Amino acid sequence: MPDFMPAPPRTDLAGLARPTLASPDAPAAVPPYLSVVTAEPRPDDAELLHSSLGRAEWIALDLVKPGGVFDGKVHVTSAKSAKRAGAVEPITFSALKAIVSITLREMPRVEQQCFDPGVVLAAIEGGPHSVSQLQLEQGARLVTRLVSYYWGAVAKAWPEAWDDRHGFILWQSFGLTGLSRFGGRIIQERVDEREIMQQYFDTALAAVAARMPLDVADFDGFSSQTGANQVFSMLMEANSEHGAAFTELVDQLASDIDWGKAASAPSPLPFG
Repeated sequence: MPDFMPAPPRTDLAGLARPTLASPDAPAAVPPYLSVVTAEPRPDDAELLHSSLGRAEWIALDLVKPGGVFDGKVHVTSAKSAKRAGAVEPITFSALKAIVSITLREMPRVEQQCFDPGVVLAAIEGGPHSVSQLQLEQGARLVTRLVSYYWGAVAKAWPEAWDDRHGFILWQSFGLTGLSRFGGRIIQERVDEREIMQQYFDTALAAVAARMPLDVADFDGFSSQTGANQVFSMLMEANSEHGAAFTELVDQLASDIDWGKAASAPSPLPFG
């Protein structure tokens, strides 16, 4: 089971896309589209949402539930069922908490909006059944959904790696750490673009996977934090290449269109 270096401290959205988020300069607030959350409250876990590390545990607990994206991938001591034949050797629950902590650290604007410090203080004062605590739970469910979307897209983009611990780096500590950091960037990117449905994550990760296989043979000598940093840099570069290729394709399509003699040449500026 892989060991992780501890991360520094630092809702249901079905049918919704491209929400309007507050300006980064405005006071942080729980996004209005979180009002659609209908899940049962978790008052017994209320205190977990009052700190960064606690929030990572709160989210991780949701991710390992039956049907969750990490169901069967994480060793949970309370689990009584035997490991499935041929299944990936599970990581520890502590490792999953570290994964979530690393991801949260890389998406500061999302974390700020969903866990506004003022709301946290009000929840501490108001107790586990307060409106402020419910707001924190709504934010936590949103983040859980986004993290689940990301790792679900990872599973689709690298299906063999998702089910093979030894032939690929995905389940090795440096691979998971690099992918976790990248996940925070992808989530922040998708939220900034107001593209928060599963298909947007699938498209982004499929493009990265096409440029970066995770075969263990391609990462000989990678290990520990240095290897994680290298994997993260490679993922970011692959994502950047995809963005550049897409922009080039759009420009090419625009230049191939017959705009007519009376039409002005297309401006490179969005409002030109």
